[in-house]
Amino acid sequence: MPATMSTSRLPPEKPDSGASNVLATAVRACRNHLLFAGVFSGLVNILYLVPSIFMLQVYDRVVPTRGGATLLLLTLILVLSLIVFAALDAVRMRLLLKASLRLERQAAPGILLRILGTDTATTGQRAQAMRDFDTVRGTLTGPTILALFDAPWAPIYILIAFLLHFWIGMLSLVSALLLGGIAIASDRMTAKATRDTNARAVLANREQDVSIQSSEVARVLGMRNALITRHLLERAELVRRQSALAGTSGRFLAVTKFLRLLLQSLALALGALLAIRQDISGGAIFAASLLLGRALQPVEQILGAMKPLAAARNAYRDLDAFCRLPGPSLTATTLPAPIGRIAVSGVTVFAPGTERALLSDVGFTIEPGQIVALVGPSGAGKSTLLRVLAGALVPDKGEVRIDGASLSDWNREQLGRHIGYMPQTASLFPTTVHTNISRFQSVLQGESADLDAAVVAAAQAAGVHETILGLSNGYATMLSMSEGGGVSAGQGQSIALARALFGTPTILFLDEPNAHLDSEGEKRLIATLAAMRARGATVVVSTHRTGLLQAVDKVMVLRGGTVQLFDDRAKVVRPAGPAPIPTQAAPPQAAPPQAPPPQAASPQPAPSHGVTTTLGATR
Repeated sequence: MPATMSTSRLPPEKPDSGASNVLATAVRACRNHLLFAGVFSGLVNILYLVPSIFMLQVYDRVVPTRGGATLLLLTLILVLSLIVFAALDAVRMRLLLKASLRLERQAAPGILLRILGTDTATTGQRAQAMRDFDTVRGTLTGPTILALFDAPWAPIYILIAFLLHFWIGMLSLVSALLLGGIAIASDRMTAKATRDTNARAVLANREQDVSIQSSEVARVLGMRNALITRHLLERAELVRRQSALAGTSGRFLAVTKFLRLLLQSLALALGALLAIRQDISGGAIFAASLLLGRALQPVEQILGAMKPLAAARNAYRDLDAFCRLPGPSLTATTLPAPIGRIAVSGVTVFAPGTERALLSDVGFTIEPGQIVALVGPSGAGKSTLLRVLAGALVPDKGEVRIDGASLSDWNREQLGRHIGYMPQTASLFPTTVHTNISRFQSVLQGESADLDAAVVAAAQAAGVHETILGLSNGYATMLSMSEGGGVSAGQGQSIALARALFGTPTILFLDEPNAHLDSEGEKRLIATLAAMRARGATVVVSTHRTGLLQAVDKVMVLRGGTVQLFDDRAKVVRPAGPAPIPTQAAPPQAAPPQAPPPQAASPQPAPSHGVTTTLGATR
């Protein structure tokens, strides 16, 4: 990808209404190429008649008259015609290649935009969309499309066969209908099996990829043999289905080849019979056989290409359905840079495919420059709420507004430059550390000293600059596709924090940023939050560790997807101190069991940095 590529290449589209989509638009843009390819296919198929006509003239004119000059002239005409035939065929292939390239240019940006930007498609749909597109695009340059272009011209050969003799024409017509019927029957009998088999193959490949990524865990926990057995069972079932499908398709193909050879021989026999009866000439015998073979060839080609044709049809159907889903809008009005006021009203999020609420009627307001900590037990909805606030997850009900504008009204590329987001997992990309931190700005703008300075500043703010310099190639270190990118969990989290801080964002969303940090790293994070407060940034951070609470202004306690408490830190968090000393001891024999002091109601690790919470749930 060129380093100077800009976002102007992306199609300026609005969310789809369902009436049209980027795929349909791209196919319409290729219509002229396909139309001219069809015209050249007609000319190519007409020139396919040249060898039959040459044979007819040789047997009917040259042989009886011993005309050497006529044979020479016919040979020159044959050579010239075949040269034109080859040139037209090459032009047809070039047109189809141009159609494929045009489809790539027109559709690929919009499809990738939906894959990376849509909120309505499942992960499986997004993962499969580009594979489906490659299948459709590849079909434009393969033998399948040529068979489809040649098939409509089969009636020409049947018509010419009728011109030779009525019974030769009838044999050609019946043969074409017979093989066409077999092709249709084959398609109907294998369509559902092909679709199911392809779906199982895709699922098996995804599960195998997950197992490969988790192979280390599988070895440690003694799951390796169980996983191998599972995948072998899946593959055995898949191979059984593929074998059954191949057997069915193979039987139809064998019957088609048998009938084609038989019918060509019958055409030769019928021509000989008619020649004996003096109804046709001797040359027409061979011409009849060639015409019949040419009329049946597209049908046989289509039957042989039935599997890739079905795959292309299914891919187009699935891709068309994917492209009809509402896509991200690129035409939102450019708003002023946000100052960081966040208003949430009635936000409800359900677990996928269920009615279980992960968040239920959540509402609050965060003023610019405030640092808010989200605390609560595991499963309280902290990560889900952060994803909703950042726009990574669209709530089922309610809305999030930034500076009074709904997230759907913001130009997400513009807003993203002012937002820092660090998910619970680092989610680093398989590219260099520099490119990860710069949010791929080096791809869009090219390398520059200003960009390098911004990357280093973000790394220093996250306290990871020295760590990066200690990597094998510093900022140019290539991260792998494995989980964690080839760096430790703490390093990956620090790099992700630097990416979130890149460009001095106005709003920052951090999900468990200190989960893998040691005490020194947590001190640096607290200093970073203090610097963010000093420049007026709005920060929302989730945490299980109380040490981070001394750096925040407000604390929000979540439990069961609802807000239990949202107030100033001073009202929620108080300094840790020794347990109160009883003023009067009761007689030992009458003393009831003493309840532990409130802050020790449940065993917890000692609070960090001299603070403790009034609610045990916030720890």
